[in-house]
Amino acid sequence: MSRPEVYLINGGKGTVQDRQAPTVPQSQRGIQDLVADLRPMQEAVDLPDLFAALAQSVTGALKADACLVSLYDDKKGVIRDVAASVVRPARLNVVAEEYPLKEFPMTAAVLKSGKPAEVSVADSDADPNERRLLAALGFSRVLINRFRVDGETVGTVEAYRVHDRPYRGDDSRQVDVLTSFAANSYSRIQLAAKLEIHYTETIEALVSALEARDPYTQAHAGRIRDLAVSISIAMQLPPEQRRAVRLGAILHDVGKIGISDAILLKPGPLTNEEWAIMRTHPEIGERMLKNIDFLAPALPVVRHHHERWDGKGYPDGLAGQDIPVGARIVSVCDAFDAMTSDRPYRKSLGLEQACAELEKNSGTQFDPHCVELIGEVVTHLGDDHLEERFIRFAG
Repeated sequence: MSRPEVYLINGGKGTVQDRQAPTVPQSQRGIQDLVADLRPMQEAVDLPDLFAALAQSVTGALKADACLVSLYDDKKGVIRDVAASVVRPARLNVVAEEYPLKEFPMTAAVLKSGKPAEVSVADSDADPNERRLLAALGFSRVLINRFRVDGETVGTVEAYRVHDRPYRGDDSRQVDVLTSFAANSYSRIQLAAKLEIHYTETIEALVSALEARDPYTQAHAGRIRDLAVSISIAMQLPPEQRRAVRLGAILHDVGKIGISDAILLKPGPLTNEEWAIMRTHPEIGERMLKNIDFLAPALPVVRHHHERWDGKGYPDGLAGQDIPVGARIVSVCDAFDAMTSDRPYRKSLGLEQACAELEKNSGTQFDPHCVELIGEVVTHLGDDHLEERFIRFAG
């Protein structure tokens, strides 16, 4: 049993080396080390970030090479990858996979009993599926611990080592301490996430009213949001940048509310004068939103999503890395969605043709890295429920 070999961003198989063994016993780790381990969880902004921060904390505390947090779905009887942390040059897939729990009895036993388990690829008596998966990932040993929240089992925390070096006797207890802290943060983050969703849904409702003016662009912002956020996760952008991408993708065209229907809905090509008016919509959008603190992260995306990699875009003629990364992501996603959607003047292009067109304009209109990513993402994963298809990484 091994993972499908789909590798993105930091993917691929390579030679990996073990980290130096700690010279200080884990039981002697000081309060400063514990505070450092907990800080990423204190700063998490959503649940996947919390799980990624937990993985990062476990990796650091145990001097492991990687850690993977997986959630248990009781109804489906599967365990699904959610978040991870990796110390390079070790690797983990960035695409989340699901595994039937019945095929991994050792993991099932950990979930049921709470008793941690340690698996080595060299142990012929260990669960063969666990050993095969461990080897496929490029590791030699894993420590599996149960993860509980409010008395309920939610999943597992798996710490990996490249070299077959046993874990210390108190390592499982340290994982329990860290998962307890994560559990305490769980409710706080859930509440914050609900508030964020409430604000976002209100904004999306307003944007949908704008899209209703043009039946060909309905749900356009939602599609771009899903694709752009997925690209930002695949790029492993930090939380605030991902939030800017999400809000910016939703609001990138809000300035079109200031463009007349005669221009916005014109079925044929625009004149030069009409194009000049149309090109004011990024600045209109920025002016509309600039006094709303909650939307401040979106402003660079709204203003700059029509800049070009070669500096020939608008409104400011920014080029290359000077264009905010969120704007670069939304730009390529906007173009992809436009090409793969029906328009009054043409039918939608197929996936292969749209990707070819993006590639043709890579390095001139679009950020080459964003073009590469969107091609990999839509080719391997399609465009449905993309955000949850990626493992959230930390570190």
